[in-house]
Amino acid sequence: MSTPGQSPVLIKPTYDVGSYGHDVQVPLSLLSGSTVTLVPSTSTFVQVLDDTKVPIDEVAIFVSDSDEMALVHAGDDTDFDKTFVWVPDMEANLYKFTANFAIAMNVSAYTSGNFKISSLQIIVTQTKGTYSEVLIDRIIDPGMTNMASATSQVAIINLDTQTAKKVFDKSITIQIKVNTTSGTGTYQCGIVPLFCYFGAHIPKTWTPSSIVMHLHGALSHAFPVFRNEDNENRLDHSGIGI
Repeated sequence: MSTPGQSPVLIKPTYDVGSYGHDVQVPLSLLSGSTVTLVPSTSTFVQVLDDTKVPIDEVAIFVSDSDEMALVHAGDDTDFDKTFVWVPDMEANLYKFTANFAIAMNVSAYTSGNFKISSLQIIVTQTKGTYSEVLIDRIIDPGMTNMASATSQVAIINLDTQTAKKVFDKSITIQIKVNTTSGTGTYQCGIVPLFCYFGAHIPKTWTPSSIVMHLHGALSHAFPVFRNEDNENRLDHSGIGI
């Protein structure tokens, strides 16, 4: 409360894009393991859209007419199941979660039966010690057709979902599990770190497999900058009466 003829010292507000939110892009390409070269022009592509809409977000893209992609997998006849970990440095609010990545199944030796990617599951969990909270758990049917020869199929996942979750100073794990149907033969199943959206051997759009989280920093982190009146550089003495 101010006395008559006097005004309190005011804080000079400072605003920028980072004050409102920030997109954190988590790459899904930091993997080692066995690789298989896929040929897009001879592969089957299926795109899975969230709520049948094409999501548009801030992701890296480039154009190339390359006809090769790398499939990173854990070994023959092994379904892909990998957990990625992101460790935040501050508390924040998670308002949107976007997943743009490609998984693939390659039949390198075919004898009989049907092969296909049956489903995949995305599980996002916040953990620290004994604390664990599932933020997102989505099972996706890519709608792939059966493969009955030595060929490959690619499922492009575009998941764009809004959420309102508090992210504490705890690890965020992103687990991607793929389930396949297999006949008699040999197959490889994994993630495509850098993928294109269609197979024709012409110039086409490529993008890295990644997760994007839109975060707003908690005020507890900003307090020393925006709320500390001892910081003389941010004091506004105009209008103060004596």
